[in-house]
Parts: sequence; structure tokens; C-alpha cells
Amino acid sequence: MQLHRRTRVAMIALLLIATAVLAGAQDDANPVLATVNGQPIDAESFREELLHRWGDIALATLIQQLAIEQAAAEAGITVTDAEVEQRVEEFQRKCDANAPTTGESFSLWLARQKLTPYGFRQWMRGEMLLEKMVEDEAVVSDEDVRRVFDASQQQLRRPERMRISHICVTTLDEAETIRAEIIGGKAFEDAAREYSIDPYTKDEGGNFGLITRGENPFQQAAFGLTADGEISDPVQTQMGWHLIRRDEYLPASVPEFDEVKDEIREQLERQRLLTLMNRRRNEIMQDARVVREMDPDELAAQ
Repeated sequence: MQLHRRTRVAMIALLLIATAVLAGAQDDANPVLATVNGQPIDAESFREELLHRWGDIALATLIQQLAIEQAAAEAGITVTDAEVEQRVEEFQRKCDANAPTTGESFSLWLARQKLTPYGFRQWMRGEMLLEKMVEDEAVVSDEDVRRVFDASQQQLRRPERMRISHICVTTLDEAETIRAEIIGGKAFEDAAREYSIDPYTKDEGGNFGLITRGENPFQQAAFGLTADGEISDPVQTQMGWHLIRRDEYLPASVPEFDEVKDEIREQLERQRLLTLMNRRRNEIMQDARVVREMDPDELAAQ
């Protein structure tokens, strides 16, 4: 999921401006937010800097956000806080579950996108409103799916993959001790449930699923295993120390239509949905009557 750079920056600005305004409202004495070598940065100078630097971007984002919410309300479409939280949690779970192979947890993804959790939730709410507005139009026929398959069989070729299980712990000593227990007869699944700190796999006995070959230390260790059931030496990633068990090796192959038709349909539906969402966003902004009463720089000067 990629966010437009201006949107990312604007979401941060929205939070920062709100923080500055609130700070000023809570204390008429213009409180100090920080000092640098004894020189203070007070709430008022902070607020002015934010307005000068990010005010126009933040205002544009607020305008678009409000226009989308108004269009959704007119269409009788709502998104609840619970729905937003569920979507955010699903995205976070996917990021964190794949972190051993991608090297990027949800918190690191947010940092790379220059987003706060608040900003991400606000962006997600707007996207979900747009999604609900157009989802009935994002229809993919069986003929569409078959056409894509026939035209791109070689592109659909699956690389070699490996089904694995893993145990993640905090220290090398823990990993070595647990490996010795498993070699000594303890079931890998029992060890995963007892020791692993990975909340997404431990209750499943360490079942991680399928991975592909790559340069990540986790992937290299997994593909260094030569037989199903073999367990790796401890390998370190940003998540901790891992023991990896090779469960099944799957060579590269060209899948049959029935194997991938659901995957193709899902991808086509998502592509169509994104196209429709962007079109609807543009229509909403073209139809919106926006009157800018004041430039953020003018507000900073008051």
C-alpha cells in the first residue's frame, strides 16, 4: 500500500497542528515545548512554523477529507470506528507476520511512510468510504479471469517456495537451548507454543506458511535446509532469534487455471476497485464548491 507523498506529509501535519493548537489553548502563558541548549521552543512559535511549513498541505487534505465524508453521507454510506480499527489491525497483522521475511514491521512501515498511527487511521477511513461508494461496480467476470490467465501464464509462473515453521525468541542462548530440546525429542510444535514470542504463529505450533527464496537472513537460512523436517541453526533478524524447520519444498512451476483463478479474480477486483475509487475521488473534488477564506500563512501571522 503506497500513499501519495503529499497525503502522507499532510496527515502528519494535521496531528502536529492539532497538538500545537491544543497546547496553546491549555495554557495562555505560551508553554515551552522543548529547549535546545537552553533556548526555548514555545507553543506559539511551534504553531507558526507548522502553519508556514505545512499549512497549505494540511488544509488541502482537510478539504478533501471533508468533501469525501459529505459525498458519502449524501449516498447514505458510513464507516464505523470499529470497521476502521479492524482494517488497520488486519494491515498491521499482515505487516508484522511477514516481518521476518520482509524485514519491516508495521511500526517501521509507518516510519517509512512518514505516518503516525492517527494519520494512517484517518487515511484509511477516507479510503474505506470511497471503497463502499464504488464496490458494487468492481465486478470481474469469469471471462475476464480466463482471459488474463491465457495471456499471462508465464508471468504467473510460481518461483520455488518452501513451507516452514519457526520459533522466535529474544536471545541466542534461548534459541540454542530450545534447539537442543527439540533435537533431544521435544516436539517442535510444543516448543513453539511454549517459547515463541511471535504472536501470529506460536499458537499454530510455529506454522509460518510459504516463503520464497531471497536475500533476507531468514530466507537464506530456510533455503539452506536440504530436507523436510530439518531445523536450522539460530538465525537473527530484527524480530529476534529464529529456529526454522523446513516442512515442505515446492519447486518452481506453472500453475493450472483452477489453482490460481481465485487469486487472479481477487487481483483484478482490487485493481478495478482502486481505479473506481480514484475516479470517484476526482469527481467529488471537481463537484465540491471550495472557497478558501484565508491562507494558512495569514493565520500564522495573527
